[in-house]
Amino acid sequence: MFFFSHLKVSGHSMEPGLKEEQSVFVSIIPYLFKNPKKGDVIIFKTGSKLLIKRILSVKGKKYQAGGDNIGHSRDFGNLKKSDILGKVIYKL
Repeated sequence: MFFFSHLKVSGHSMEPGLKEEQSVFVSIIPYLFKNPKKGDVIIFKTGSKLLIKRILSVKGKKYQAGGDNIGHSRDFGNLKKSDILGKVIYKL
């Protein structure tokens, strides 16, 4: 992940806020100066996949993330700040 990246959403787990094939711009820069917070839409890696999810809760230095579409999402457990590759800063 670079300072800025252009990605396309795949899947329905973030609907209605983000639709499949919608373009987003992601940046790590916001997290160089601040910690992620509840409500942020983030990109993180699990296995060989990049996932886009919303931070649902912050417990100390752990983050719980999930999709907006409850029917098409799952809980990803606790993430560390180092697991987060960037924040969605703009959607087209």
